[in-house]
Amino acid sequence: MMQELVEVAPIAEWVQRRYVLEEIKLLFRLQRLIDTDFRKCKYREYYAALIGVSLFQLDSIARRHLDKTVYQLIQDRLLQEALKMLREGKASVKELTFELGFRDQAYFARFIRRRTGLSPLEIRNS
Repeated sequence: MMQELVEVAPIAEWVQRRYVLEEIKLLFRLQRLIDTDFRKCKYREYYAALIGVSLFQLDSIARRHLDKTVYQLIQDRLLQEALKMLREGKASVKELTFELGFRDQAYFARFIRRRTGLSPLEIRNS
């Protein structure tokens, strides 16, 4: 009996590692999709459908490995792009608002301020 458990344990460990590897691959795929499509679509369901898993599964995997939800990953990517564009200073805040898919300037400013503590103009001028 004990010998059987010892023989099964490495197999179970191997299966667990393979499962985790598949989850990590899925997260890399999710990140690539977010990087390419975040301007086009900000809905978590869109990414889950493209990957072919349920939203619940995708959120669970992201939380387990990244401590973030899919929504937070999308928001982080939006913030990263907004900060980059604000610092470049090539377009007005109004143009950035609509280029990044926000409804209006006030919502964009609120989004930036909540995550950075600064207004879009303060970021641009810094």
